[in-house]
Amino acid sequence: MAQHLLNTYHQLPLTITKGQGSYVWDDQGHKYLDFYGGHAVCLLGHCPPTVTKAIQTQAETLIFYSNVVATMPNQQLAAALAETFDEDYKVFFSNSGSEANETALKIARKFTGRSEIISFHNAWHGRAVSTLSVTGYEQQHIFEPNMLAYTHFADFGKIESVKKHLSNNTAAVILEPIQSIGGLPEAEANFFTELAELCKQNGTLLIFDEVQTGMGRTGDWWYHQTVGVTPDMVTTAKGIASGVPLSAVFIHEDIAKTIAKGEHATTFGGGALACAAGLATFEEIQKFRANTSVVFNQIKAGIKNIPGIGNIRGKGCLIGIETEQPASGIVELLRAKKILVGAASGDKHVMRVFAPMNSSETAVAEFLAGLAEVCE
Repeated sequence: MAQHLLNTYHQLPLTITKGQGSYVWDDQGHKYLDFYGGHAVCLLGHCPPTVTKAIQTQAETLIFYSNVVATMPNQQLAAALAETFDEDYKVFFSNSGSEANETALKIARKFTGRSEIISFHNAWHGRAVSTLSVTGYEQQHIFEPNMLAYTHFADFGKIESVKKHLSNNTAAVILEPIQSIGGLPEAEANFFTELAELCKQNGTLLIFDEVQTGMGRTGDWWYHQTVGVTPDMVTTAKGIASGVPLSAVFIHEDIAKTIAKGEHATTFGGGALACAAGLATFEEIQKFRANTSVVFNQIKAGIKNIPGIGNIRGKGCLIGIETEQPASGIVELLRAKKILVGAASGDKHVMRVFAPMNSSETAVAEFLAGLAEVCE
């Protein structure tokens, strides 16, 4: 059957047929500990019961209607998410992180009347034409026409590098506060506060791409709250609806009030089924946000004496583990032991771990034991 699919993925030699909690099963009946989560999507593990129930109930009531009418799940999820912010934001629902980021860039250019964007080397913002242009990997810039003429890349964490590219034609600065594919480097908190002030002084909008850092994965609801800044827009996706396609753009009220009807739209974004899944996911996340630091600290302590393993990066359940040998080999050995983790990042010596935020101590211990075995 695979011959009918466009061959664009480097797929693992697995066919997954079932998932429950921190585990998945393949078509041969083998059970795997899943600390990859379909690339950081399954924030609560697989098939969380309350989310599954909400999806079933909504599917029996109303699966979808477009935004030409109002639906209750759409409005309820928007209201719940709005409460997680410290200031007033309006939400626009879409379908993927790439679409959310493209929406934010579109709004930024319209609001400011400017055309240029500053992004960062090793950043990842999506595969649409406009989001590829702000993705910081040269191999992603092969598609024509592209928008590189309007993009400048700065060095993450270095404010002077941003200043070098800032001009009166800079519409926005977009960044991942932790670059996941980039190997999970982190910047000092003062970098973010200085960046926010710099943008404000220049009339440039600040966009936080929280596709992976958001929705409580790193402890706070949003990483920008951790570093004490107020972005003009925030985007998120991945863990927002437990695997049902959904993303969101949060637009500060000062900008949102300038957007007229008809200036932007989407057919599927914010559908009833997706938002019902999102609302149930939101309610579960509230119960487990504090557990993200427990998971992080257990892994941090557990890797200290494992040979060939260095420091831990990231925060909460967005984790990078430094390896002396190329991480890809360790990832393959772990898979042979029925443990799934993220493929090697842009930094070949960093392995990514996306443990569910509700991971048990036993599940984390299982991961650590497997890691110790393959490294020894």
